Amino acid sequence: MNYTPRRDIPDFARALKTLSASAICQMILNRRNVERTPESVTMWFKEHLDVKGQLEKEIVEGLPTEKQAVDDSIFQKGTFETIPCVKEWLLYMGTRRHKGKSLHPRYVKQHVRVLRFLCRMYQKHPARLIFHDAQEILMDMEKQGKDTFIARNTLKDFLKSKGSPEWEKIGVGKPRGFGKYRTLFLEKLIVMAMLEWTKGVNFEVYVVDEIMWHNGLRVNAVLNATIDNFVSGEKWDRLTVTEKFREVKTFKLVKEVGELIRTVIGERKDGCIFKVDDEECSEINREALKRYAPELEPKIRMPNHFYRHMCAQHLLLVTNRNSKAVAAIMKCTEQSLNESYGGATDSDVEAWENQYLPLIGQLSPLEVAPILILPSLRKGRSR
Repeated sequence: MNYTPRRDIPDFARALKTLSASAICQMILNRRNVERTPESVTMWFKEHLDVKGQLEKEIVEGLPTEKQAVDDSIFQKGTFETIPCVKEWLLYMGTRRHKGKSLHPRYVKQHVRVLRFLCRMYQKHPARLIFHDAQEILMDMEKQGKDTFIARNTLKDFLKSKGSPEWEKIGVGKPRGFGKYRTLFLEKLIVMAMLEWTKGVNFEVYVVDEIMWHNGLRVNAVLNATIDNFVSGEKWDRLTVTEKFREVKTFKLVKEVGELIRTVIGERKDGCIFKVDDEECSEINREALKRYAPELEPKIRMPNHFYRHMCAQHLLLVTNRNSKAVAAIMKCTEQSLNESYGGATDSDVEAWENQYLPLIGQLSPLEVAPILILPSLRKGRSR
């Protein structure tokens, strides 16, 4: 059997219960008939700090060995959260703040659920999970054609909480399909016809869609909005929501939309504004797309998200593609807006080039005046 450092050095360190380079070299010679110097083993540990750190914890703290690592009982809900490293991670997330706000409990629960699923699927004990394990998991998921965006976020955050020296090497990137529908567009009359049809089917779904159409909110943010987060004003109404389960944002609402929300709330004083759920909204919006945009419907994976796209596209249209203004209104970054919902088209760029580039070498009358009087000023100073 050939000598494989990645396999042999950790295995022999566990068997010997020591990180002694000379002892590991002796076992390599005995088991593999291969001579290695202690310096080469020491160098290997320096190049694989995550492995070294994990081995130190196992040997010093008595963490479970690989054979003990996959006892299925640890993956039970409730039990998994009591594992010391997972408890530390929960504490880490519970005390961490994002953009000035604490992480939403649902966001934290989602992370834990994903980690439990990955550890169970790939038979990894969380106490033993290291950067190399994360790489293997992500590579296997990609081979299977699975979206790794959430898994990457979870594994990266968990390794960071454990103090893994290589957590930053896990690139997160964007979710699969990010920006795929950036050219998605329907004329305003068609969008309004869809909304009118939805109104006759389910009034609450219609109001949810109207909020998304006017302000570009995400559907989960709207559905989780509570009555006390809706405030009536003289000129504008305001709705405060939690987007992506962690970002708290307040949006101005035109009075027409505010009236719709007041109708939904009625006499209620607390709780969520809406009683419908994401699945019901999705089913009705899917049917609306089939009726009014049959050529586009098969391409739209998330029918509820359609109205966020339409808000962005039509705001870009009415602002003459002022992406800075639209991003500010939708409370997202300009880069995210352009990547997700459509930046400048080739025809836009050509029109701007034709309009603005020639102006660089021209002077307006106001710019010419100081130049005309400049020589006389210089002459006066010389006197």
